Amino acid sequence: MNVSRRAIVALDQGSSRSRAILFGLDGKLLAQASAPIQTRSPREGWVEHDPDDILQSALTVIRTVLRRGRQLGREAIALGIANQRSTLLCWDRRTGKAAAPAISWQDRRTNETLLRWAGPDFIGKTGLPLTPYYSGTKLAWLLDHFRKKRQPIQPLLCGTVNTFLIWHLTGGKVHRTDPTNAARMLLYNLTLGDWDPALLRHFKIPRQILPEILPTQSHFGDALIDGHAVPITCSIGDQQASLAGLGGLRPGTANINYGTGGFFLVNTGSRRRKVPGLLSSIAASNKKKTTYLVEGTVNGIGPLFTWLRERGLVKSEKAIDAACDKSSSLEKGAATRERLFFVPALLGLGAPHWDNRVKTTLFGLTPTCRKEDIVRAALEGIAFLMTDIYRAIAEDGSIPVRTIIATGGGSRIRNLVQIQADLLGKPVSVTHDPESTVRGAAYLAGEAAGAAGRKDFQFSPVKETFSPRIGKAEREKGYRQWQKVLALARGWHKEKKR
Repeated sequence: MNVSRRAIVALDQGSSRSRAILFGLDGKLLAQASAPIQTRSPREGWVEHDPDDILQSALTVIRTVLRRGRQLGREAIALGIANQRSTLLCWDRRTGKAAAPAISWQDRRTNETLLRWAGPDFIGKTGLPLTPYYSGTKLAWLLDHFRKKRQPIQPLLCGTVNTFLIWHLTGGKVHRTDPTNAARMLLYNLTLGDWDPALLRHFKIPRQILPEILPTQSHFGDALIDGHAVPITCSIGDQQASLAGLGGLRPGTANINYGTGGFFLVNTGSRRRKVPGLLSSIAASNKKKTTYLVEGTVNGIGPLFTWLRERGLVKSEKAIDAACDKSSSLEKGAATRERLFFVPALLGLGAPHWDNRVKTTLFGLTPTCRKEDIVRAALEGIAFLMTDIYRAIAEDGSIPVRTIIATGGGSRIRNLVQIQADLLGKPVSVTHDPESTVRGAAYLAGEAAGAAGRKDFQFSPVKETFSPRIGKAEREKGYRQWQKVLALARGWHKEKKR
């Protein structure tokens, strides 16, 4: 096929939508499509999706861009899949029918039963702490539920969203995943590069229901779309895909993603680094090498923005900047006022604190406080939690953070990025490219197919850089105050010793 006719298709299957883009081999966007998926919460702490909704939305957007590509005289030679991580699906291997709703990564139904699974060195083996967010506890809970109902386990297959999609796209021929997704299941041993037998026994999970693990850049099978076969040459978690889409393929490149959840990832190169309180995982892999990362999570950024809107503090996410600009914290003489602190913990605290009991807490309200001050304090709370992650990395000292790029919907909030730069004491760049995740999956898929090169592919360009506007003394004073209120928030919710 003529080079000018070749293209790469990439899918980003997320918590709220599926999105597909057709790229030229140089990274030029040729066609795009998006379809929403529904999220439901049947009980407090439960978050689910309809598996068929996930599948149909993915098929719809892939079909749309492939058809548009053929109208342009372009044929896809590779498919890359990026997906929301840790969301668990189980289905019947004979029929493909889902055995249960997709349990979202945001779901916390196993929070009250975590202690029953305590014991193994989860951090040492998997790079993850024992929390309800990862798929291992969700799968153990689901299998217990099936056993109680005397529902047979043998016909089942399970996996994260990528595995479910690959199985269906290949007509049920392939049950595979990659390390970036396997590593989010609390069952993958980073040293072994495979499922950990002891952890499977611990959770009572049969090995045969789990997928085969191939490197991120591999041939995962051929997707059959409208009679056309497209090789699936990349499977990767969405945060890792975003890092790749930014060109973050070298050690020291960091990505702060303000999405439904918040993530701080930094590429650590060919060595696995362990930082107390943070996750160590895989950025990408192929047959020749594995690249690692360190990651911290800030829970519930999207739900926090929704909360601000539903409480009437802002009309929409787009109005957050205007509200912050009206905050009294920016008025003349405001430096002498009592500072308002907001600890955003609608879904508990993530890294490096890992405290699911903490509730969202507000400190420092005075009679003169306005709703705009609360909005600004909420943004500062997000930025402070990201700063906690950065400081854990900096204190470790083994990982130089050279470049920080912000992505996700929250990166469009100028006040948030500026506050982040102020608190970090480092410049933070933004791309204003909503396609970094899809772009990363496309690049890796194209490279695996031998059709895309690092020199010629267009990664997400930096559009603006926010430099710190406060000095070290002011930054350190604010951070000391944050540490005090965070300790109060955590201490308030701890059970008293008997």
